[in-house]
Amino acid sequence: MPVLPAGWSPLGLVEHLGHAERHWFQEVFRGAAEPLPWPDEHTPLVTTRSPSQVFGFYRDQCEISDAINAAAPLTATPAGRHPDEPLASQTTDLRRIVLHVIEETARHAGHLDVVRELIDGRTGLGPR
Repeated sequence: MPVLPAGWSPLGLVEHLGHAERHWFQEVFRGAAEPLPWPDEHTPLVTTRSPSQVFGFYRDQCEISDAINAAAPLTATPAGRHPDEPLASQTTDLRRIVLHVIEETARHAGHLDVVRELIDGRTGLGPR
């Protein structure tokens, strides 16, 4: 259910994070991605899938990312490339890709905190 005027939902944001894991570690670093569990019709920050599908997808993508990270040194260069500048030039090795994904995940976790407060007034530290 959308909470903000832009129309995205918390569940859509979690699915987006799964796509980010897949993109950065599989498409960009490894050069090829595992097939999606559904047709490639990704609309950023929106989903029609169930919570169990979305959370399963995110968990699976993180497990693949973890395996990729465990198998390669942080200095390894990507086999693929992000299509847009300036991010393409900022992801020259696995270390920079990891940092980018940490930043993106943290940024979106902040978005989820704000939406949570808008929904029911609670914050990470409890009601105010």
